[in-house]
Amino acid sequence: MWRRGRAHRLDRPARGAGPVRSDRGPLPGHRDGGARSAGRLGAGAVARDARRRRGRNLRVARAGGGELMAVDVSGATAASHEAPLERARRAAEAFGTVAVAGLLLLSFGLTSSVFLEPANLRNILVQITVVGVAAIGETLVLLVGGLDLSVGANVLLGSVVAGDLVQRHGAPLWVGIAGGVLASTGIGLLNGVLTAVIGIEAILATLGTFLLAGGIAKIVLHSSWIVVDDPFFGNLVRTHVFWQLPVMVIVLFALYAVAAAVMRMTPFGRAVYAIGGNPRAARIAGLPAVRIRIVAFALAGAFAGVAGLLQIGQLGIVSSGNAAGLEFQAITAALIGGLSVSAGGVGRVERTLLGALIVGMIANYQTIRGIPPNYQQALLGGILLLAILTDRLFRGRS
Repeated sequence: MWRRGRAHRLDRPARGAGPVRSDRGPLPGHRDGGARSAGRLGAGAVARDARRRRGRNLRVARAGGGELMAVDVSGATAASHEAPLERARRAAEAFGTVAVAGLLLLSFGLTSSVFLEPANLRNILVQITVVGVAAIGETLVLLVGGLDLSVGANVLLGSVVAGDLVQRHGAPLWVGIAGGVLASTGIGLLNGVLTAVIGIEAILATLGTFLLAGGIAKIVLHSSWIVVDDPFFGNLVRTHVFWQLPVMVIVLFALYAVAAAVMRMTPFGRAVYAIGGNPRAARIAGLPAVRIRIVAFALAGAFAGVAGLLQIGQLGIVSSGNAAGLEFQAITAALIGGLSVSAGGVGRVERTLLGALIVGMIANYQTIRGIPPNYQQALLGGILLLAILTDRLFRGRS
């Protein structure tokens, strides 16, 4: 079978119709003639074909630090089928907490004549203030990919140091406030060093500092309690400002507003999300992962110290049982708000406030109904397990 060649050239047989002409000689640079040339050409064709096949399944994406990496898109068809589920998950994250809070508010209001009274709603806000402030710090730690079990003991330590300095030693108020916050910040800083620098698992490191902070607080208390009568702390609850809300509730809202703005608008906030969401990519991009983790844990300690000061105003007394179980309430509030224990970089600070509100509404409703405290603790444990299971189902395999 013959076909027309290029212009000014003789007719020649079509490819595959006959043997290759042997009178062309070897390719330049080869000594063994046509056989080796044909082998080299065949290998080149195979390589080109392989590259074309890979090209259909690969795309090149530029990483944050300028590194090129190949991304497999051969599963694009499967991913397209998962898109509706992914959209549903994102919608649940965005509106699920608000919907749950609204449903609880409605159902509790319909079944209790006093639940929706303004005085009771203000009481709920006062009751969640300490947990809510402590949960801000827990949120930062979860966002960076950690977990802090020392929050409750750290709140107790901050309140004990502040109360001891002001009430027992007659120190100026600002010294007591600074001492309490700095003591709790020191525990948070230790958590950061243990986890980010030494590399101890966060759950183990913070379990150790939980015992350490609680032990120091009890040593300072001398198996007793401290009645703090400084008017500053009492005014946190007694002084009302907007809509008859106490000062401590305004402090709660202000701290959440500042924390949310920092996480959304500052390089620190973006770094926290980047490091928690993809530590390897963050390192490639040159982000100071160790320093950011240390700062996140230290800030968690500082928020715990502030929560301890607010607890003095709320209770007027400092005792060893003040913050018992508070760490689990803070973790539960963060998880209900959309944070994750299995993946960092997920969630928003402001949603943690809704989580704390949900925990507070449930506790308040149980008190109205006369449910014993032990049952309330069991229900809180069930809510925490449900939040962890939900998080695992949605994100555990991602």
